[in-house]
Amino acid sequence: MIEQYSGDLSNIVKASQLFKILGNPKRLNLLYLLIQDSYTVTEISEKLNWEQSGVSHQLQILRKFNLVQQHRQGKEIIYELNDPQVMTMIADALSHADIIMK
Repeated sequence: MIEQYSGDLSNIVKASQLFKILGNPKRLNLLYLLIQDSYTVTEISEKLNWEQSGVSHQLQILRKFNLVQQHRQGKEIIYELNDPQVMTMIADALSHADIIMK
């Protein structure tokens, strides 16, 4: 349910920042991949055909905004989606884009 607008711009600014993050096709693609499963940087790099340094950079941005989290499994660091609401937003956006972009 949508809350009534209180006049406080701080949430508007935060939402705008989130849309900027999601507005980057590479980050959106990376988040979409992480919706499906958890991966290491190497696995993400192979699946998306990106350089590992580019993957690491994008993950750093996503971690800064708490959209992904990491945990250690043995010697590897595994990345996963941290916010299930983002999963819903991305799924809704992709579904909506498919409808309006026909």
